[in-house]
Amino acid sequence: MERLDKILASRGVGTRTEVRAAVKRKRVTVDGEVIRDFGLKVDPAADIRFDGEPVLPLPLLVAYHKPAGILSSIGDAHGRANLEAVLPPAWRGHLHPVGRLDADTSGLLLFSRDGKLTQRLLHPRRGVERAYVAQVEGVGDAELIERLAAGVETTEGTFTAQVTRLDGDVVHLTVTEGKHRMVRRMLANAGYPVVALHRVRYGVVELGDLPEGESREATADELAWVQAL
Repeated sequence: MERLDKILASRGVGTRTEVRAAVKRKRVTVDGEVIRDFGLKVDPAADIRFDGEPVLPLPLLVAYHKPAGILSSIGDAHGRANLEAVLPPAWRGHLHPVGRLDADTSGLLLFSRDGKLTQRLLHPRRGVERAYVAQVEGVGDAELIERLAAGVETTEGTFTAQVTRLDGDVVHLTVTEGKHRMVRRMLANAGYPVVALHRVRYGVVELGDLPEGESREATADELAWVQAL
């Protein structure tokens, strides 16, 4: 059992002060009963509604298909397109991006509501794979595969990548770190500047057929993987 105001605030209805005022104004029901005591202990699994709409738990992890041209930040002082309004309204302000994708890189970006989980997903020691599809200048060959596997030196350090497939000028590869523009730097320094870059997987979370600009909650299998990290 948890306090009603705590549940409402944790699910994005508002601040503790705002939800307490809403309860007093009879805007909240629990299992069909109007509640005026914001400190009431209730079962989180109860049917809790605000203005008649169900108040559901916020997702732990969300997958978002970031288009190219969007900054991986919440807000931007220069008014550039960013992540501030890309999630459903009820989730905004409660979830944060897990790392970044360059503005000119598209594909899978995760959002989390748990800071410790985010740290686990990002820490190099965890070795969480990120899979990308890169269109490059030139045609990939066995030498590129060997160079990336051996490690390519960049100004940020030396990094490795595993090439999983080559289709002419399209390189499918995985890395286990997420340094700023790392994949682009590696490919450029290996002699294959990137024309376009797209992330398709983060750990076991796959972009799949999620439409560009859309988001979805993590599946049960994806959450099980996250909890096991």
